[in-house]
Amino acid sequence: MGEPLETIGGMAMFSRHERLVGTTLTVLCAVSLLVLIPLAGCYQPGGPVPETPHPGVSRAWTQEEVDAVVVMEEQTVAAPLPEEWGAPDACDEIRFLRFRPADGSTLYPTDPGRVNPQTTDAMLVMLPGILEGANGFEYLGRQMVYMARVQDGLDLEIWAVERRPNRLEDLSVANYLEGELDAGNITAIEAARKAIDYYYLGEEVNGRVFKGWLKDPDVPFLAEFGLALATEDVFKVIEAMVPDPAVRKEKVFVGGHSLGGIMTSMFAGWDRDGDPSTLDDAGFNNCAGLFGFDTTVTPVSAMVDPILKQLPQGIQDLVSDISAENYGTLVKALREDPHSNRILPFPMIDAEAMSLLEAVAMLAYYDPDSECTVMREVPFSDSAHILLRFLHSRDFQTFMDGVPQITDFRYTNEAMLGIVFDDNFAPLGMIQNSMGFLEGGTVVKKSFPQSDLLMSIPLLSDLVGSMLGKGPYFIANDAGPSPFELGKGPLYRWANFDEVGSEDDPLFQDTGGATTYTTTENEVSDIRDVARVIFKGPLNLTEWYFSTRLVADIVAALFPFGRDYGINFLHGDKLESMPKIEFIAEQGVLSGGTFMFLPIPGERELIKGYNHMDVLTACASAPQRRENEVIRPLIEFVKENL
Repeated sequence: MGEPLETIGGMAMFSRHERLVGTTLTVLCAVSLLVLIPLAGCYQPGGPVPETPHPGVSRAWTQEEVDAVVVMEEQTVAAPLPEEWGAPDACDEIRFLRFRPADGSTLYPTDPGRVNPQTTDAMLVMLPGILEGANGFEYLGRQMVYMARVQDGLDLEIWAVERRPNRLEDLSVANYLEGELDAGNITAIEAARKAIDYYYLGEEVNGRVFKGWLKDPDVPFLAEFGLALATEDVFKVIEAMVPDPAVRKEKVFVGGHSLGGIMTSMFAGWDRDGDPSTLDDAGFNNCAGLFGFDTTVTPVSAMVDPILKQLPQGIQDLVSDISAENYGTLVKALREDPHSNRILPFPMIDAEAMSLLEAVAMLAYYDPDSECTVMREVPFSDSAHILLRFLHSRDFQTFMDGVPQITDFRYTNEAMLGIVFDDNFAPLGMIQNSMGFLEGGTVVKKSFPQSDLLMSIPLLSDLVGSMLGKGPYFIANDAGPSPFELGKGPLYRWANFDEVGSEDDPLFQDTGGATTYTTTENEVSDIRDVARVIFKGPLNLTEWYFSTRLVADIVAALFPFGRDYGINFLHGDKLESMPKIEFIAEQGVLSGGTFMFLPIPGERELIKGYNHMDVLTACASAPQRRENEVIRPLIEFVKENL
């Protein structure tokens, strides 16, 4: 290739950057063991204790009632890839989750794989965000089809489209264990230990042996998995389900979450044959309107920036100031250099971390109140250890010396999910839900990772600075009476969102009333619903192997040279006249940015108290606590624009 990858045009330097990150973090942890371990004596348990949870509110309908009315099923569309790409056969299909009325009223009479345009009032296509799979819409999809049928007499279908890299995930044993749990054949702890056996210890489970998490050299074909493929796949799903273009124009709505909103914009402005004079094949002529969940659907190039801002700085550097020359260099590197970042390099957040989240969610769902002991049995990799310390350190010193660690505390399974995925505890803005709060022991405010010391280290601050949520953040502070008696603290439990405060007492405070932890306005998602979203069904929430090419292509689409690479985003100007609605989370990744003040056509809802994931998971069945502020407005938007 000539020059090393990291020096070509300043563009494709992230391989070296990622290696430096791993080396730096490893050195930091090694030094901490040798130098800072005496500082373990600085651990001092104690502090304020959260108030007793309030009684939860009753539900207007149950999950069982929803499941009786709504079916979620996996469906595929055959779409073979070019043989020269060398992709595995599994990638020759497009997968999507189909949410529809269980009585079959929307099925085409002679082909149930299609939708009946006569009996179906509208079809919504949903595109997931970065590192996100189709299960991001598991809760919203079910609830929306249910509410439209029961409350409005409307028959909707929702199709959540997976990107093809998700076909590389090995969910076989996770799905097998889910089935065994549903059938009552094993306990949650037995399932968790079998998952450890399979994913970590190389043992055979259900006739399979895990081949390991994929790395960049294993996936050369991801160099071709860019915006053109992802956008064409959306077209193919819509055409397979609704062959009649006139019906698509009248009844199909397309939208997405986070980066999925930008992909929605790309779809609407796409020209399939690359000829701007023929418009029947353009995206805007194949749908009736657009919608976005904590994102924007707009042609303005500046709107891509707020979405990219949620990525680590190194990835932003990778695609910023893109030109024809350095874009070509990047694509060439992805194709030819096995050590280039074909898989989008998120610090600490890799396939192992994402599969671990699914295991934690299954434990929280099937056995919420038991103590989470299995985390102490997992032989984590170094990167997973660092991630857990990053998520669960009170201050910079605790992160460095590793005392106490997350496994030194006693959490229920539900509380464990809460502390790694809730906006009061997990400092990563892109994964935050508002699900409630800890109870049962002391909880204090934490200064990490927003510490000045961390932000003074250029490499680390570049990695995490743009990913951090808005805070403030808290942490349990009783792992035992001393650093030498860890694991003997109280059992921390989880107070669900509707047990935090009440209409008459909206502040959730410590028992002395001196510390306000959160408020009723800031807690909107049921932790049990969130757990389902992460793992329920044949697919999952996370995307283990997100293609770097896709992010680069989204930026390249805004420049004329993109057409030379088949990036046919030719009709961005048409988006201005399309019906659209955006749901912006007040505490999400976009709010407060300059784009909020731009006069973009369309309806925009700023939802107080919501975080980035709440737009997909906010409870819909507890209106006496708070109405879901996404589903009903989206139904009304669809009705108005049919």
